[in-house]
Amino acid sequence: MKILLGYGNSLVRDFIRDHMAENEPDMTLLTAGTLRETVQLAAQATFLSVVGLDLELPDMDGLAGLDTIRPQIPSEVPIALIGPLRPTAEVQDMLERGASGYLPYSLGTASMLAALRVLAAGETYVPVEMMSRTEPITHKASSYLTGRERDVLNGLLAGQSNKEIARVHGLSEVTIKHHLKSLRAKLGARNRTHAVCRAVELGIAEDDMALA
Repeated sequence: MKILLGYGNSLVRDFIRDHMAENEPDMTLLTAGTLRETVQLAAQATFLSVVGLDLELPDMDGLAGLDTIRPQIPSEVPIALIGPLRPTAEVQDMLERGASGYLPYSLGTASMLAALRVLAAGETYVPVEMMSRTEPITHKASSYLTGRERDVLNGLLAGQSNKEIARVHGLSEVTIKHHLKSLRAKLGARNRTHAVCRAVELGIAEDDMALA
């Protein structure tokens, strides 16, 4: 997975570059400090998986920056905007303007990685507290996940296939599929990608990554 990240705060940008992906062997992280630099890197990079764009970039100019960079990046590459928590109407406007998701500053490292994987898989990601939802947000699901369900969730968060998860834990793929089905039911997820998204939304992604 190759990520291009335009982030305004140099300290945070350096931390993300030096630490966020250090334990992610399948991840390549490119960083820039301005919209102009981000556009330049996008033109040079190949096979981008996802672009993260900080709304506080010095030359971003709000959603005008999104309008500037969207034509410069292949349409199949998702762009996630990054910033503070925003009202639902503003987030919907961002999605209509071409963003594929929104990552608030409050996301922890593990949750941001999980959200980026969701976006790279072609899904839209917006934290549940920023969008109108019909289903209620319950207490943390980690309190009623079994140990094996946590193992499967950790594997999903790490981008592993069922076969890889099975090999790590010395189980059969059939057993992993059984636990995945149970995990999806508890998270209210349609598929494995949605399960990752729901884990991030419910705040259990970081809890379970810490257990790995």
